[in-house]
Amino acid sequence: MRIGRFLAACALGAVSLSAIAEQAATAETAARAQVLIKINPLLGGYEIEAQPSAAGLRLEGAVANEIEVELALQLAELIAEQEDSEAESALRLDAPMPETETESGLITAVQDLTTAARLRQRLRWQVSNIPLDVDVEVERGVVRLHGQVGTSATKDRLAAMAQNTEGVDEVFNYLSIDPALITDEREQQGRAEQVERDDAWIKSRLRALLQSDTTVNDRAIEIVVEDAVVTLSGSVTSSAERRVAEKIAADLSGVEEVDSRLVIERLL
Repeated sequence: MRIGRFLAACALGAVSLSAIAEQAATAETAARAQVLIKINPLLGGYEIEAQPSAAGLRLEGAVANEIEVELALQLAELIAEQEDSEAESALRLDAPMPETETESGLITAVQDLTTAARLRQRLRWQVSNIPLDVDVEVERGVVRLHGQVGTSATKDRLAAMAQNTEGVDEVFNYLSIDPALITDEREQQGRAEQVERDDAWIKSRLRALLQSDTTVNDRAIEIVVEDAVVTLSGSVTSSAERRVAEKIAADLSGVEEVDSRLVIERLL
């Protein structure tokens, strides 16, 4: 009899733990949808709440029109679909149009942080761009570079790279030049060239770098990496775009060779 009660208690505990885990997952899904809606430039000024529901997600609150209801629901569905659930709307249409200045400031801050991260990734992953002391500031799409580098060529290269980074509108290059740093820069670059990376690491970082460069259409480029040899295939619109893609690949830490099979297909 005691064994039976013990087994029943264990089964009940297992069910309880499963229910708790499911509730936590649903709450996390709702939180992700909430963030996606909050940073949206049209919806961020409304008081919209994403709540767990039997179907998956339920949107509560108010907006000003049906178009915004549809947008909020579409954003929630993007998150819900990842969890094989659904989203439903209980949004009302009695809200005034919001003042968006504060919320747009939040959106801009998110965009600036993302842009700064993209640029820092390029500094970290590309051998020739490894600096000794470069600070990246981004404010409303404007990049300011501070610090010291060894040569004017490095200074100009970093500024050009920043200008071609997605999300950047303007670059102010405040880098100063100290030739005494050249030896240390070359030593750092030499060490970076010796670092071994596996093929998956190289492919994922190269894809991210191509995506972040505004002069390259990465969607038309296929990447294959085998034994640190990168093969690029697909199409580009100019020889300049091809050179940029090839240089980004060749300069990535861990790459030993680049086999470029990119074909120039000019736009009509």
